[in-house]
Order: sequence, then structure tokens, then C-alpha cells
Amino acid sequence: MRIALLTPILAPYRVAAFRALSDTPGWQLRILVSAESEFDRSWQVDSGGLDVETLATLSLPRADRTLHLTSPWAVWRALARFRPDAVLSSELGTRSLGACLYCRAHGIPWLAWLERTRHRNASAGLARRLIGPALLRCADAAIVPGREGEHALREWGVAAKRIFIAPNCHDAPVFEKRLAAIEPNAAQLALRPALGARARIALVVGRLFPVKGIEPLLDAWELLAPELRDDWTLLFVGDGPLAETLDAASQRRRPGEIVRVPAVQPAEVVDFYAAADLLVFPSLGDVWGIAVNEAMACGLPVVCSPLAGAAADLLIPGETGWLGDPREPQALAKSLREALTCGTRRKLGERARAQVARHRPEDLAEGFRAALRAAVLKAGATL
Repeated sequence: MRIALLTPILAPYRVAAFRALSDTPGWQLRILVSAESEFDRSWQVDSGGLDVETLATLSLPRADRTLHLTSPWAVWRALARFRPDAVLSSELGTRSLGACLYCRAHGIPWLAWLERTRHRNASAGLARRLIGPALLRCADAAIVPGREGEHALREWGVAAKRIFIAPNCHDAPVFEKRLAAIEPNAAQLALRPALGARARIALVVGRLFPVKGIEPLLDAWELLAPELRDDWTLLFVGDGPLAETLDAASQRRRPGEIVRVPAVQPAEVVDFYAAADLLVFPSLGDVWGIAVNEAMACGLPVVCSPLAGAAADLLIPGETGWLGDPREPQALAKSLREALTCGTRRKLGERARAQVARHRPEDLAEGFRAALRAAVLKAGATL
């Protein structure tokens, strides 16, 4: 069984899941990417021996992402060389259009892999709201990372029986290896003095773009009582256009209250999770939020925006963290206050670790397998 998977880039946190899919007995996986990386990332990706081909693509930097325009003809030619038995493509752009056309011409299944939320649906432009559902009607199956994605596709008219869940995952093997080499107390003692951090750390990990809710978080943080903030450092790890805003905010506060560290490689961010007390993820519209998976896997509870796709599957208020809407500064401040004063954060962190244990690379790969088998069976072929 030859499977072609089209995706914008080979993200490092996907490698283990794609490796598991590639290792399926009797299957051959080829990954067709539009670029080696995004314009604002410095990831060092080890493909782990995966069969990866880069397509000719026009990549345009946007406000908070890269728009990859891969010609349907380039997709068609790459698929014709590989001659797959089924094609799985992410997003609903030119890659998926080319994949859909090829599959229909050759009578093989085409599956759409989508990360969407109802909030993203509501904010989509007219063209996206028209083209997305129309293209999805041609798909033999649709794959989403969790419950919020399922709700979003149901809004677009996709029948429940055509939707499969492949749980979004972080790079569990890399994180577990790194964590095994770290003693948390030693990590805290080593990292905090080096950063000028205070006794407790509320960590924010990710690109510093408006969609990440950085500015609403700063507003909510300001609403907290000064004596509460005295014990805490709001630590940002990342780069982006709001870096200067954060640096300016840091200068206005007392030393150690707000600290920023430039982006680090995925494996290195484990050190920051190990030294922190909780993660804050104030997203204004992430379709998921892999940092939530990573933090929970490291035993951290999370203050999470309900607008992040991960919230529906990973955040259980009072058990794995707290929900805080960044569109309402008072509401976010209330959640932060509860998290900072919580006396059972460690217990919540252990529950968070157990919750995210259901989102491992093999779980994502198995979701893909189930969708592919169902689509192939529907097409009358056999695996």
C-alpha cells in the first residue's frame, strides 16, 4: 500500500508520528512538503530516514504564518511519479486541490487532514467559507486532531461518519529522553538565577505574534495584585514581531517580573518546562497549540484560552488547568490569579501528564490508519 502525505513542512514534532505510520507493515509512505521550514522558524529537523520530497512552491510570509502556493500541476507530477494507492493532504489550499484532482482522475481515495476550530470558521473570509466546504465534499474522509476540529467540520456540513480523529501529539520520544536526564529541582536552581527569575515561573512558549494573545496577557497580568506578582516571573520563550513590546514591558517592571528568552530548539525547550510551575497559553485563535501538549507531558498545569483547539481535548478546568479567555482581561486575570495561588499545582500537573498520555505519536498514526483503511474499503480496494 503506497500512501502519499502532503503537508506544508516536516515539523519536528511530527516526525515520530510519521515514522510510526511509515512503519505500518505492508505500507510505503512518501511525504511531499512545500518547504523545508517556515520563514520565522529555525528548526533543525532530523527526518529520521523518512521518504521526503520537496515540491516546487511559492512561499509568501504573512502576518503570523507562511502561505505556501504549490501548483496543482506540481502536485500531480509528484504523485504520478510515486503512483500512490491513497493520498492524504493537509489544509484546503492548492496542495489539496492538486491531490483531489489527481485522485479523482485515477480513482483512488483522497483524504483531507485539517486543523480547524469553530472560531477559525467564523473568522474565515468569504472565499475560504465557500471553497473549504466545497472541496471537503470531494474527500473520502476527513481527519481532525480532536473534538473541536470535529465540531468545526460538522459546521461545514461534513457527516460524522466521514470524520476521523488522529490526536495531535508532541514529539514524545525526544521529550521523554530529555526529561529523563533532568532533575527538576536542579533545573530550577540552575535556570532561574541565570535568567534573573523569581521563585515561581509562569511560562509562555511560542512565536510572538498577535494571534498568540501576548498583549491581552500583559493586560491581564497588570490586573493582578502587585504582592501576588512579586513571587512570580512571567517568562516568554520565543521570537517574533512582538519581541520589542515584551522587552519594553520588561523594562517598565521591576527586575525579574517579565523576562524574554529567544526561541530555542524543540528539545531544549524541555529545560524551561522542567524549571517552570505552569504554562500560560492565551491564544486568540490557534487551531491547536502543541505547547499545551508539551507542557502537560512535563507535568505542568495550563492556563489555556478556550479559543485554542487543544482546550477541548486537554484542558479540564480544575483538574488539568484553568480556562481563561484573552478577549476578556478580567476573566483571564481571574484564571491567572487562581493558578498562581493554587496550592495543588503539582497534583494538577500529574493529572495533566495523564491526560496528554492519550496523545502520543502512535495515537496520531493509528488515527491516520483508521481513516485510510475506511477510505480504501469504501473505494472497493483492499489493504
